[in-house]
Amino acid sequence: MLAETVNPTKSPRPKVLVIDASYTLEMIVQQGMETSVTCRDLGSYFSHVWSVHPFASMLTSPDWAPRFGTPVWTELGERHTFIEGKVGRWAGLSRWFLPNFLASQLGLFFDLWRLIRREKIAFIRVGDPLYLGLFGLALARLSGLPLMIRVNGNNDKVRANTGAPLYPKLFRSERIERWIERRIFPRAAMIAAPNPDNVEFAVSAGAKPELATIFRYGNLLAPEHRLAPADRGCDAALFARLGIEPGKFLLSVGRLQPLKFPEDCIYVLSELRKRGHDLKLMFAGEGELEPALRAQSEALGVVPYVVFGGNQNQAALAQLNVHAAAVLSPFTGRALSESGLGGAAIAAYDLDWQGELIETGKTGYLIPFREKDEFVDATERLLTEPEQRKKMGRAVRERALQMLDPDILDEHERTEYRRILGIG
Repeated sequence: MLAETVNPTKSPRPKVLVIDASYTLEMIVQQGMETSVTCRDLGSYFSHVWSVHPFASMLTSPDWAPRFGTPVWTELGERHTFIEGKVGRWAGLSRWFLPNFLASQLGLFFDLWRLIRREKIAFIRVGDPLYLGLFGLALARLSGLPLMIRVNGNNDKVRANTGAPLYPKLFRSERIERWIERRIFPRAAMIAAPNPDNVEFAVSAGAKPELATIFRYGNLLAPEHRLAPADRGCDAALFARLGIEPGKFLLSVGRLQPLKFPEDCIYVLSELRKRGHDLKLMFAGEGELEPALRAQSEALGVVPYVVFGGNQNQAALAQLNVHAAAVLSPFTGRALSESGLGGAAIAAYDLDWQGELIETGKTGYLIPFREKDEFVDATERLLTEPEQRKKMGRAVRERALQMLDPDILDEHERTEYRRILGIG
């Protein structure tokens, strides 16, 4: 049945609709992450890709675009269009969030349905099995198209570790989220995840094992992260602006959200300073926990040594990874890949996929989840054993280069799409 969706004679290069809420276009432009979008055509295998953030204006700044209204369409080259949905349809109904939000989402839904029919799109891909899964499945059913779900985390483990649903404001409870997952996954034509752990989660929630595959992060990464560490330079103005010195700071990259456990990084800094290590901690990222993290820093007496650097572009991150005394990774995805490619000294919790890249004593230190004192000890070893640290840095870069080769990953993705679509 899926093979009938695309006629290989009439459409040798299919078109795809990607619905993903990882980053708004504003974030992508500011952080220099265009590659994470433009890579979706898989080296022009897809003749055009429409990337959609359904509620982008919920997260963008007032200067970027109006919060309410109709979706904004932006061309990112001949093969890419980025569509930003709104948090509400009418500014005059801003107090009536739910009906206004639903009106906006319904408008976007039918805009996309018309796009699918007009452009003869072959495939719909969504970035998670929850809200985007519901949205994408409804669109796929109405359009008669196959649905692919990109799974970017083990939702069961995240809920177990945080004690809360992933989308508490939207779905209210873990039970509702699991109910949705168990109805979305079995209806997908393909499941792709960046690692085996995430695949296992999807299969346990009802995905068909024979339709599951692994798409790693490698082809999503900006080219700056593939440069050899020695070729990345050291921008004195960058470090001066951030108030840190090369080799004298710990680095944590990622959103400041509960599921990332950034508070453990502040604990590590506090304990290391008690042991006499003259260090700062830099957070490269933003999020809802920043006020709580500032309060924690004050309570532990380390306010002058915690830098909230906000989101950084890819050139800056490439340098920060190289020049950090150590990288702390309680739980990161793509950011850990970037640190590995930078040959960084890494201490990471044994959570999700992190054990695939980090092997204790070989490519860094892997610590049992939330064992904070062991996190401190491992980081101190990175600081006090320079030769071992350099050796592990070379090894983690080599492993990351092997795992994340973009050409190999692109070809694997093309093969999987051909299989699902039944085309050459």
